[in-house]
Amino acid sequence: MGKINLKKLKEKVFIIAEIGNNHEGKLERCYDLVDKAKKCGVDAVKFQTFNPNLYYERSQKKRLNQLKKFSLTQSQLIKIKDFCEQKKIHFFSTPFDIESAKFLNTIQDFFKISSGDNNFFDLIDTVLLFNKPIFISTGLADSKQIDRIYKHVCKKWTRMTEKKFLVFLHCVSSYPVIKNEANLLAVNSLKRKFPNLQVGYSDHCEGIQASILAVAFGARIIEKHFTDDKNYSDFRDHKLSADPEEMTKLVQHIRETENMLGDGKLKISDSEFKNLMPTRRSLAAKKFISKGTTVSVEDLIWVRPGDGITKKKSIIGKKLCKDIEMGHKFELKDFFG
Repeated sequence: MGKINLKKLKEKVFIIAEIGNNHEGKLERCYDLVDKAKKCGVDAVKFQTFNPNLYYERSQKKRLNQLKKFSLTQSQLIKIKDFCEQKKIHFFSTPFDIESAKFLNTIQDFFKISSGDNNFFDLIDTVLLFNKPIFISTGLADSKQIDRIYKHVCKKWTRMTEKKFLVFLHCVSSYPVIKNEANLLAVNSLKRKFPNLQVGYSDHCEGIQASILAVAFGARIIEKHFTDDKNYSDFRDHKLSADPEEMTKLVQHIRETENMLGDGKLKISDSEFKNLMPTRRSLAAKKFISKGTTVSVEDLIWVRPGDGITKKKSIIGKKLCKDIEMGHKFELKDFFG
């Protein structure tokens, strides 16, 4: 797959199926989920990469045991990346420790920093050294923290390019997000606050409506958790993930939405031109007007179509050279000289 760049984001919404840990550590399941995501029409699949011992502290035994079960080895990730290449779908993974980030730099072309780590500047700095696109989720961060992230990135990257850039993903770090806390207008707020950046949305809501609305508000990247079975296990993420039927609908609706949004220019659309003349208006006689009459405003009405005289100053004060019937659309030859 080709590298992602800003030009592509401006032309088309980039849709990510967040497989995350829904594979639950099973390589064959990774392949199956990638294959199903590809059939849904998404642009990329995303995993999570971590060394459990560099991620959670020792007393969190239950969480550590789950992470050890779910973690993918470097050789497995390379195999998944190769499988994605065969399927012609972008592969990437979110690093949750610095060593994982360094490894991922050898196999992927862009990075995502999770909401939980948007204040983990040692990790962010490591990724910035790779000079690759970086998506940072804004969950758990207020305006002050987001400003801090932006200024930090700008200090490290004195110049962004089409192939080295920052994207903020609006995100609410609840699982699932309740509808009245989705705060989708934050997409607009981020766009206004950072007009030089592209903005996206990382969706933790149930269903697909939030992602579609986020595109309508201007999101150019959509990240949605993905599973093949919401009841696969009691692992939390399955329930809030889109299954293949939902993800297929999500992709279709996003493509329809971006087509309907257009380019935002104030213009006459191509399909409108055939309706332009029939629905505009021309000046006509309000009543019977005899030859020799000097036309006044009181003699005028406006009628369709709009292919006649449209400027009152072309008629008012001029003398008719013939009788005019009520409703007659005026022509210049109706007047003397």
